[in-house]
Order: sequence, then C-alpha cells, then structure tokens
Amino acid sequence: MTMSKSTREIILLNLERSRLRFSHGIEEAFLQDYYLGSLKTMRIALLLALALYAVFGILDVVIAPQTKNTIWFIRFVVVIPVLLVVLSMTYVPLFQKTIQYALSASSIVMGVGIITMIAIARNIESGLYYYAGLMLVIMWSYTFVRLRFVFATLSCWFIVAGYEISAIVFQDMLSSDDLLKGFINNNFFFISANIIGMFVCYHIETYARRDFLQRLLIMEEQKELQRERQQLVMRNEIMENDLQMARNIQQELIPGSAPFDFIASLFKPMEPVGGDFFDFIQFREHEKVGIFISDVSGHGASAALITSMIKSIILKSGKHKDDPAQLLLSLNNSLINQTGGNYVTAFYCVYNMSERTISYSNAGHVYPLLICDGEIKNLSGAGSVPLAIFTDTEIQEMKNSYRNAREFLPPGSKLLLYTDGLMEASPDRDRSRMFSNVSHDIILDLRHLKCDAFIQGLYEKLVIHTGGENFDDDVCLICADIE
Repeated sequence: MTMSKSTREIILLNLERSRLRFSHGIEEAFLQDYYLGSLKTMRIALLLALALYAVFGILDVVIAPQTKNTIWFIRFVVVIPVLLVVLSMTYVPLFQKTIQYALSASSIVMGVGIITMIAIARNIESGLYYYAGLMLVIMWSYTFVRLRFVFATLSCWFIVAGYEISAIVFQDMLSSDDLLKGFINNNFFFISANIIGMFVCYHIETYARRDFLQRLLIMEEQKELQRERQQLVMRNEIMENDLQMARNIQQELIPGSAPFDFIASLFKPMEPVGGDFFDFIQFREHEKVGIFISDVSGHGASAALITSMIKSIILKSGKHKDDPAQLLLSLNNSLINQTGGNYVTAFYCVYNMSERTISYSNAGHVYPLLICDGEIKNLSGAGSVPLAIFTDTEIQEMKNSYRNAREFLPPGSKLLLYTDGLMEASPDRDRSRMFSNVSHDIILDLRHLKCDAFIQGLYEKLVIHTGGENFDDDVCLICADIE
C-alpha cells in the first residue's frame, strides 16, 4: 500500500474511532496480522487445555467414581479430539479465515463437556465439584487463546446459558434453599467472570488493533520516506549531472593555459562551479595582452551563470578591449539588473610587453600586487564601485566613474592578480588567522621562482596554512613575470 493523503487519513480515522472493525480494506490486513501474531499463543493455549483436560481425568476417580467411565468418554473421546483437530488446524494456512470459529467451538465443547459431566454425575455434590472447571474455560477463552471479543463473548455466554439449563433441569438447583443459594452464588461468579472477561478481552483486542494501526502507519510512513529518499537521490543525481555539466562549461570558459610562458594561472573553486573568473584577451599587436579577473558575490551555480554572462559580454566588447575603463563600463551596463542581487568585483589591465607598462581599471576588486626588489606594492589606482550595483548615471553622480591608471613594471618584477579567497582563507574559519597575515613574507620568499612555480608554491603554502583544501571561498591566482 503506497502512502497517500487519503491512506493516512483512513488510518488516523480508524485510530480515532477505536472500533472492533476497521473500514476501507484495513480489516482484512488486520485479521491476517492478528492470525500470524497469535499462532504461537493459540498453540500453547490449546496444548495447555489438552494437558489440563486430560490430567483432571485423575480427579474423576475420586469425585465421580460411579460415572467416571462416561466422564472419561466425554474427556478423551469427545473434547480432547476436538482440541487436537483445532490444534492441527493452526498448522494449515487454509484454515486461517475459520480459525476463530474453530477456537470458539473448542471453547464451547470444553464448557459443554464440563456441563455434561455435571449433569451425569450421580449425585449433586459430586457435580458441584465440576463448576470450578467452567471458570477455567471462561478465563482461557477471554484471555489466553486469542479469541477476538465477539467470538469469546458469544462462546462464554453460551457456556453460562448451558450451565443455567443444566443446573435447573438436571441438577434441580431450585428444589431447596441450600441448592438455590449455591445456584445464585455460582451465577454471581460466572456472570462476574464473564463481565470481567469481556472487559479484558475488549481492551486486549482494541490494543491489538491500535498497535496494528500504529505499525501500519509507521510502515506507510517508512515507505513514503523511502519513496522521497529515492526521489531525492534521483534529484541529486540530476543536480550532480547538471553541476558536472556546468563545471565542464565553466572549465571551457576559463583558459586552460596562458597565451605566453611568462604568465601562469590557478583556479580552485570552493564548489564544483564557482564565481571566480579570469580570461586573457589577445591583440593584433603581439606585444599586448589583456588580463581580466573577476569575483561574483555568492557561490555555486548562480555565480557560475553570471561568470558565463561575463565571458559572453567580454567576447562582444572587442572594441573596448584596449580601454579597461570602457570595458568595465560596458560590463556594468550589461549586468545591471541581470544578476539577481549579486554584484561583481573585476580588474582588467592591458600589459604592453615592449613598454613594460600596464593600463588598468578596477571595479571594487582586491588590489593586484606588484612584487619588485623585495617590496610588495598595491596597484590601488583607478578604483571604483563593483559591477551590477549602480547604473552609469548613478556612478557619475557619485563622481566615481571607471577610469584608467597606468603603471610601469620594472624588469624582474612580478604582477600578482588574485581574488579575495586567497587572502581571506583561514584555518577553522578563524578570521584572526587569515592567510593575509602571513602572505607578505611567503610571497617575498617565493618571488625568485618562475611564475608557474611561484603560483604552485603560493598555493601549497595556503593549503598548509589552512590545514587542507576546504576553503570558504574560491581561489584564483594569475602571475606574470615581467621580463
């Protein structure tokens, strides 16, 4: 049965009603469960009834010696074979639907057997000793053999009615005051035993039914959880495939290698796809190369989507590639109101190899570093606001338009561009131990290495400092050796 709103409501409705019969097809499932759960107890109860009914035959010699043969016939030829037949039926699944009727019949046969013993006893006093056996049968029927409430009640009241007939007709219990008192006394006990037995049997069955419904509800919820889990697994697989596709696309967007040997790069996204992006823009004049780096706020697929937009815009902005400020302005105009509240920091420079100069503009990005003669200098000129926050008009009103700056790069120096994931990385997210606290000395120690070795060495120091590669942000590095 698959869990649905209607199925759950049906189970809860049956729980609230606490009736001795379920609805909507649940009753059949309960009877199957009740049968399987009661088999062991039924068999033990029947075996015990067989043993006691046979053992009590010893008392017949003492209690009713004159009629013991007839009583033994009732015990061993009538009642015990019936119990054996019912016991054998518990081992045949074919009788599952009739087992309650069979158990009820065995209860009645035992009770009627005792009543018959009372009736055929030669004297009233001998017959009186058998009345106690009816109490055992009543107790056995209500509490031990797993008869359901209706079957147990009908069986036991039938036995009591049989006792009434036997006591009045065969024992003539109304013939004297003493016998009448005994008759009334026995009735009080039998009727009280029946009432108590009914109460106990009713609660036993209602408990069994509620327990079944609770287990059924748990099983249905487990099935629902399993179904939802399978759906989540499928969705996760789809997402993983989508992320892998996005990662492949992003890897295609990011250059696999630099256009010149004196430039090296490294990109380590925090997630399968990230918001850091860089690109190299080539010119007809071979002595020039454009270097672009950006960082989208946020992470994951949304940030990666914005990087793909940036790549597309750069490809369409060829006329601005020689003017960093105009390129950033073009990016800003294209990205405004298109990034879902994310902003973008960006730095773009044009490096002229023959002149050893760069012309650059900065849109809120971390300052690149110029490493020269044992010193580190921030290229802090031409700074403005990040992209995709303000319109061109708003930026002009703030008198903070994107503009160009020019810097001479001494031979033997290094230019390092990076995203904030480098300097802000820290062990255990301890902001007091960020990599920026130790990066100055590390960079100077590595400055004599070629750009590719420098990048790799710097990254290895970062991993050692943070204790692993599980960074809180994407890490992107670009290094250019100034020859």
